[in-house]
Amino acid sequence: MRLSRSGLLAALMILVGACGGAGHHASARTAIPGQPTGWKAILIAGDNQEPAFDNAVDAMAQKLEGFGVPSSNIAILKASDYGAGGAVRANIRAAFLHLAPGPNDGCFFYMTSHGVRGRGLVLRREELVVTPVALANGLNQACGTRPTVVIASGCFSGVYAMSPQLAAPNRVILTAARPDRPSFGCNASLQYTVFDQCVLANLARGIAWDAVMEGTRACVSGNEFDMHVEAPSEPQIAVGAAEEQLLTFAR
Repeated sequence: MRLSRSGLLAALMILVGACGGAGHHASARTAIPGQPTGWKAILIAGDNQEPAFDNAVDAMAQKLEGFGVPSSNIAILKASDYGAGGAVRANIRAAFLHLAPGPNDGCFFYMTSHGVRGRGLVLRREELVVTPVALANGLNQACGTRPTVVIASGCFSGVYAMSPQLAAPNRVILTAARPDRPSFGCNASLQYTVFDQCVLANLARGIAWDAVMEGTRACVSGNEFDMHVEAPSEPQIAVGAAEEQLLTFAR
Protein backbone atom coordinates (compact mmCIF):
# COMPACT_ATOMS: atom_id res chain seq x y z
CA MET A 1 0.00 0.00 0.00
CA ARG A 2 1.02 3.58 -0.62
CA LEU A 3 1.11 5.73 2.49
CA SER A 4 0.75 9.41 1.89
CA ARG A 5 -0.81 11.16 3.37
CA SER A 6 -14.63 -18.56 16.93
CA GLY A 7 -16.33 -18.66 12.94
CA LEU A 8 -16.40 -15.23 11.59
CA LEU A 9 -16.50 -13.82 15.14
CA ALA A 10 -13.00 -15.08 15.84
CA ALA A 11 -11.85 -13.80 12.49
CA LEU A 12 -13.59 -10.46 12.95
CA MET A 13 -12.59 -9.88 16.52
CA ILE A 14 -9.18 -10.53 18.02
CA LEU A 15 -10.34 -8.40 20.86
CA VAL A 16 -8.61 -7.25 24.00
CA GLY A 17 -9.82 -5.26 26.91
CA ALA A 18 -9.88 -1.42 26.81
CA CYS A 19 -9.68 4.55 25.47
CA GLY A 20 -7.59 6.50 26.73
CA GLY A 21 -12.00 20.20 -3.63
CA ALA A 22 -13.71 18.87 -6.48
CA GLY A 23 -12.49 16.03 -8.66
CA HIS A 24 -13.61 14.25 -11.81
CA HIS A 25 -17.25 13.27 -11.50
CA ALA A 26 -18.31 9.83 -12.66
CA SER A 27 -20.94 9.59 -15.34
CA ALA A 28 -24.29 8.34 -14.12
CA ARG A 29 -24.74 6.54 -17.46
CA THR A 30 -21.31 5.08 -18.17
CA ALA A 31 -19.72 2.59 -15.78
CA ILE A 32 -16.12 3.28 -14.79
CA PRO A 33 -13.84 0.24 -15.23
CA GLY A 34 -13.10 -1.28 -11.83
CA GLN A 35 -15.48 1.11 -10.10
CA PRO A 36 -18.19 -0.55 -7.98
CA THR A 37 -21.73 0.11 -9.14
CA GLY A 38 -23.11 -0.63 -5.69
CA TRP A 39 -21.95 -0.55 -2.08
CA LYS A 40 -22.52 -2.54 1.11
CA ALA A 41 -21.74 -0.69 4.34
CA ILE A 42 -21.26 -1.25 8.05
CA LEU A 43 -21.34 1.84 10.29
CA ILE A 44 -20.40 1.53 13.96
CA ALA A 45 -20.57 3.97 16.87
CA GLY A 46 -18.48 2.04 19.35
CA ASP A 47 -18.91 4.30 22.39
CA ASN A 48 -21.92 6.00 23.93
CA GLN A 49 -20.16 8.29 26.40
CA GLU A 50 -20.83 11.27 24.12
CA PRO A 51 -23.59 11.71 21.51
CA ALA A 52 -21.01 12.68 18.86
CA PHE A 53 -20.42 9.06 17.84
CA ASP A 54 -24.09 8.27 17.24
CA ASN A 55 -24.52 11.60 15.47
CA ALA A 56 -21.67 10.82 13.08
CA VAL A 57 -23.00 7.37 12.20
CA ASP A 58 -26.46 8.80 11.52
CA ALA A 59 -24.98 11.54 9.33
CA MET A 60 -22.81 9.05 7.44
CA ALA A 61 -25.85 6.89 6.75
CA GLN A 62 -27.65 9.92 5.34
CA LYS A 63 -24.60 10.70 3.19
CA LEU A 64 -24.52 7.20 1.75
CA GLU A 65 -28.23 7.22 1.01
CA GLY A 66 -27.75 10.56 -0.73
CA PHE A 67 -25.10 8.88 -2.89
CA GLY A 68 -27.61 6.23 -3.93
CA VAL A 69 -26.76 3.48 -1.43
CA PRO A 70 -30.06 1.84 -0.36
CA SER A 71 -30.75 1.85 3.37
CA SER A 72 -31.11 -1.94 3.12
CA ASN A 73 -27.39 -2.07 2.20
CA ILE A 74 -26.35 -0.15 5.33
CA ALA A 75 -25.93 -1.85 8.72
CA ILE A 76 -25.91 0.65 11.61
CA LEU A 77 -24.65 -0.45 15.02
CA LYS A 78 -24.44 1.79 18.09
CA ALA A 79 -23.28 1.35 21.67
CA SER A 80 -26.42 3.23 22.73
CA ASP A 81 -28.70 0.61 21.13
CA TYR A 82 -29.54 -2.37 23.31
CA GLY A 83 -31.33 -4.35 20.64
CA ALA A 84 -30.31 -5.86 17.32
CA GLY A 85 -28.60 -2.58 16.43
CA GLY A 86 -26.24 -2.61 19.40
CA ALA A 87 -22.50 -2.33 18.80
CA VAL A 88 -21.62 -5.70 20.34
CA ARG A 89 -19.79 -8.73 18.98
CA ALA A 90 -22.82 -10.82 18.08
CA ASN A 91 -24.40 -8.01 16.06
CA ILE A 92 -21.13 -7.14 14.33
CA ARG A 93 -20.72 -10.79 13.39
CA ALA A 94 -24.24 -10.79 11.94
CA ALA A 95 -23.55 -7.58 10.01
CA PHE A 96 -20.48 -9.10 8.38
CA LEU A 97 -22.29 -12.33 7.62
CA HIS A 98 -25.02 -10.40 5.81
CA LEU A 99 -22.71 -7.98 4.02
CA ALA A 100 -22.42 -10.33 1.00
CA PRO A 101 -21.22 -7.86 -1.66
CA GLY A 102 -22.02 -8.84 -5.22
CA PRO A 103 -19.46 -9.01 -8.05
CA ASN A 104 -19.96 -5.30 -8.80
CA ASP A 105 -20.22 -4.08 -5.19
CA GLY A 106 -17.70 -2.35 -2.97
CA CYS A 107 -17.45 -2.59 0.83
CA PHE A 108 -17.49 0.43 3.14
CA PHE A 109 -16.59 0.13 6.84
CA TYR A 110 -16.86 3.18 9.11
CA MET A 111 -16.26 3.15 12.84
CA THR A 112 -16.06 6.06 15.26
CA SER A 113 -15.21 5.64 18.94
CA HIS A 114 -12.57 6.26 21.56
CA GLY A 115 -9.25 4.61 20.78
CA VAL A 116 -6.61 2.63 22.66
CA ARG A 117 -3.01 3.33 21.74
CA GLY A 118 -1.43 0.47 19.80
CA ARG A 119 -4.68 -1.52 19.69
CA GLY A 120 -7.63 0.09 17.94
CA LEU A 121 -11.13 1.45 18.53
CA VAL A 122 -13.32 0.61 21.51
CA LEU A 123 -16.56 -1.33 21.75
CA ARG A 124 -17.66 0.24 25.02
CA ARG A 125 -20.57 -2.09 25.78
CA GLU A 126 -18.25 -5.08 26.11
CA GLU A 127 -15.05 -3.21 27.01
CA LEU A 128 -13.33 -4.65 23.97
CA VAL A 129 -11.13 -3.27 21.19
CA VAL A 130 -11.36 -3.96 17.47
CA THR A 131 -7.78 -4.60 16.39
CA PRO A 132 -6.49 -4.11 12.83
CA VAL A 133 -5.88 -7.85 12.52
CA ALA A 134 -9.44 -8.59 13.59
CA LEU A 135 -10.84 -6.11 11.12
CA ALA A 136 -8.60 -7.45 8.36
CA ASN A 137 -9.78 -11.00 8.95
CA GLY A 138 -13.42 -9.93 8.96
CA LEU A 139 -13.05 -7.97 5.74
CA ASN A 140 -11.10 -10.79 4.10
CA GLN A 141 -13.94 -13.20 4.70
CA ALA A 142 -16.83 -10.83 4.02
CA CYS A 143 -15.45 -8.79 1.11
CA GLY A 144 -12.54 -10.75 -0.33
CA THR A 145 -10.84 -8.74 -3.06
CA ARG A 146 -13.74 -6.35 -3.67
CA PRO A 147 -12.83 -2.64 -3.47
CA THR A 148 -13.02 -1.75 0.21
CA VAL A 149 -12.90 1.56 2.06
CA VAL A 150 -12.20 1.74 5.79
CA ILE A 151 -12.64 4.93 7.82
CA ALA A 152 -11.45 4.64 11.42
CA SER A 153 -12.17 7.65 13.60
CA GLY A 154 -10.69 7.94 17.08
CA CYS A 155 -7.52 8.55 19.04
CA PHE A 156 -4.48 6.60 17.83
CA SER A 157 -6.50 5.23 14.90
CA GLY A 158 -3.47 5.46 12.61
CA VAL A 159 -2.72 1.93 13.80
CA TYR A 160 -5.16 0.79 11.10
CA ALA A 161 -3.46 2.71 8.30
CA MET A 162 -0.06 1.38 9.36
CA SER A 163 -1.14 -2.24 9.79
CA PRO A 164 0.52 -4.66 7.35
CA GLN A 165 -2.26 -7.16 8.04
CA LEU A 166 -5.00 -4.72 7.08
CA ALA A 167 -3.07 -3.37 4.11
CA ALA A 168 -4.20 -4.84 0.80
CA PRO A 169 -4.18 -3.76 -2.85
CA ASN A 170 -7.98 -3.47 -2.81
CA ARG A 171 -8.25 -1.29 0.30
CA VAL A 172 -8.33 2.43 1.01
CA ILE A 173 -7.90 3.30 4.69
CA LEU A 174 -8.52 6.72 6.25
CA THR A 175 -7.82 7.36 9.92
CA ALA A 176 -8.38 10.30 12.25
CA ALA A 177 -4.85 10.41 13.65
CA ARG A 178 -1.34 9.04 13.63
CA PRO A 179 -0.83 5.85 15.65
CA ASP A 180 0.78 7.90 18.44
CA ARG A 181 -1.55 10.90 18.43
CA PRO A 182 -4.99 11.59 19.89
CA SER A 183 -7.81 13.06 17.87
CA PHE A 184 -10.09 15.77 19.22
CA GLY A 185 -13.67 16.80 19.74
CA CYS A 186 -14.97 14.21 22.20
CA ASN A 187 -17.15 16.72 23.99
CA ALA A 188 -20.80 16.42 24.91
CA SER A 189 -21.38 19.95 23.62
CA LEU A 190 -20.18 19.09 20.10
CA GLN A 191 -22.29 17.43 17.43
CA TYR A 192 -19.35 15.47 15.98
CA THR A 193 -15.69 14.89 16.69
CA VAL A 194 -13.40 17.13 14.65
CA PHE A 195 -12.37 14.38 12.24
CA ASP A 196 -15.91 13.11 11.74
CA GLN A 197 -17.16 16.62 11.07
CA CYS A 198 -14.40 17.18 8.53
CA VAL A 199 -14.86 13.85 6.75
CA LEU A 200 -18.59 14.43 6.45
CA ALA A 201 -17.98 17.93 5.09
CA ASN A 202 -15.49 16.73 2.48
CA LEU A 203 -17.07 13.48 1.37
CA ALA A 204 -18.59 14.25 -2.04
CA ARG A 205 -19.67 11.84 -4.73
CA GLY A 206 -17.33 10.89 -7.57
CA ILE A 207 -14.00 12.26 -6.31
CA ALA A 208 -10.75 10.54 -5.41
CA TRP A 209 -10.26 9.40 -1.83
CA ASP A 210 -7.00 11.36 -1.77
CA ALA A 211 -9.08 14.47 -2.41
CA VAL A 212 -11.39 13.59 0.47
CA MET A 213 -8.39 13.31 2.77
CA GLU A 214 -6.79 16.48 1.47
CA GLY A 215 -9.88 18.49 2.34
CA THR A 216 -10.29 16.65 5.63
CA ARG A 217 -6.73 17.35 6.70
CA ALA A 218 -7.10 21.06 5.95
CA CYS A 219 -10.35 21.13 7.91
CA VAL A 220 -8.87 19.25 10.87
CA SER A 221 -5.79 21.49 10.92
CA GLY A 222 -7.95 24.62 10.98
CA ASN A 223 -10.04 23.30 13.85
CA GLU A 224 -7.00 22.20 15.84
CA PHE A 225 -5.35 25.60 15.31
CA ASP A 226 -8.45 27.27 16.73
CA MET A 227 -8.36 24.82 19.66
CA HIS A 228 -4.66 25.62 20.31
CA VAL A 229 -3.73 21.95 19.95
CA GLU A 230 0.00 21.46 20.57
CA ALA A 231 0.31 17.98 19.02
CA PRO A 232 -1.83 17.85 15.85
CA SER A 233 -3.62 14.58 15.15
CA GLU A 234 -2.30 14.27 11.56
CA PRO A 235 -4.98 12.12 9.86
CA GLN A 236 -3.56 9.29 7.75
CA ILE A 237 -4.49 7.64 4.47
CA ALA A 238 -3.29 4.39 2.88
CA VAL A 239 -4.32 3.60 -0.69
CA GLY A 240 -3.93 0.10 -2.12
CA ALA A 241 -2.23 -0.19 -5.49
CA ALA A 242 -5.37 -1.55 -7.13
CA GLU A 243 -7.53 1.33 -5.90
CA GLU A 244 -5.52 4.43 -6.79
CA GLN A 245 -8.26 5.43 -9.24
CA LEU A 246 -11.18 4.50 -6.98
CA LEU A 247 -13.78 7.26 -6.73
CA THR A 248 -16.22 7.95 -3.93
CA PHE A 249 -19.52 6.20 -4.60
CA ALA A 250 -19.43 6.86 -8.35
CA ARG A 251 -21.16 4.54 -10.79
